[in-house]
Amino acid sequence: MLNRMNNFSKVLYVIIGSVFLSSCGSAVNAPVKTIEDQKASLHKTIEETAKANHVLEDYQSLSFGQMKVYKPETFVRLDSIYAIKQNYIEENDLRGLRSSGIEELIPIYREEALLELDQVQYEIEHIYQTGTGDSIQIHSSFFLFDHKDSLVLISPFYHFKIAPKFKDLFYAYQFDYHFVTNRNLYISEAEWDFIRFFKTRQFELTGTSALEAFMQHTMRVMEAARKSATVDFRNLSKLLVTDHFKTLGKEIMIEKFGKLMVIEENNIVMNYELKVDWIDETMEGMNKSTVFKFSPYLEIEDIKTNIPQ
Repeated sequence: MLNRMNNFSKVLYVIIGSVFLSSCGSAVNAPVKTIEDQKASLHKTIEETAKANHVLEDYQSLSFGQMKVYKPETFVRLDSIYAIKQNYIEENDLRGLRSSGIEELIPIYREEALLELDQVQYEIEHIYQTGTGDSIQIHSSFFLFDHKDSLVLISPFYHFKIAPKFKDLFYAYQFDYHFVTNRNLYISEAEWDFIRFFKTRQFELTGTSALEAFMQHTMRVMEAARKSATVDFRNLSKLLVTDHFKTLGKEIMIEKFGKLMVIEENNIVMNYELKVDWIDETMEGMNKSTVFKFSPYLEIEDIKTNIPQ
C-alpha cells in the first residue's frame, strides 16, 4: 500500500541518488541531482507534453502544484528512523544515538526500501491555458511519474472557458492579486476573503457541468468589483442588476434600489434579495417593481416583476 506525502524526504532522496550513482560505477565526478533539479526536469516534461497535446492552440503554462510523493511503507519506515537520528543530532545527544542502535538499523531499512524502489511515484498538478481566439480555456491536470521520472499517466482535473477580456481578472483570481483597481497594490483582506469564498465554491463544483458557468459568473462579479472599486455585495448586486436590465433591449430608468436583504437559515446565508423600482420607457413610462433573488455568490436565481396599481 502506497502512502501519499506532500513533501519529499531529502534524506531519502540522497539515499536513492547514491544508489543510482554507485550502480553506474565511480561517482567521483558525477553531479548530484537535487530535489530542485528533479522538479525543474519534471516541470519541463509536463510543459512539453501539454504543449504537444494542444499543438493547434496557444498554450501557456500558468503554475504547478507541490510535488507529491507516493511511496511504500518501507520508505515511510526509513524516513521515520532518519527523523529519529536527526533529532538525536539536533539535541547533541551523540551518546544516546550510539546506544539507540539506530545506526545498525539504517542499512537494514535502506535495503528493504530499495527493494520496493519501483513503487515510488511522483505527482504534480499543472494549471495552464489554451486559446483559439474567441475564448480561453483554463485546464488543470495531474501528471504522474514513476521512480525513473518517466511520465506514466495524465489525469485531467477540470477545465472551463472564459472570455479573453477576463484574462487579467482570472490571473488575479488564480494567484491572489489585487483586482478592484488597476493600480499595482497588495491584495486587501476583503479581496482575499472574496477570492477564497469563490474558490471554495469552485472546488465544490469541480467535476460537474456547472463549473464553467460559475467561473464565467465569477469573472463578471470581479469585473463589477473593478468598476465599483469594492467587493461589497451591496454595491455589486446593483451593478449586476443594471447589467441584467441592459440585456432586455428596453429603454428603462431605474428610480430606486432597495436594501440588499439577507436570507439566512441557521446562521447560514441562503440567498440575497434586492428590490428595484424602475420605469419602462418602451411602455409609455409604466412603473414597475422587480425583486431579484441571488445565490450566496450573487448568481441571479429568480426575478419577479410587479406592476404597482
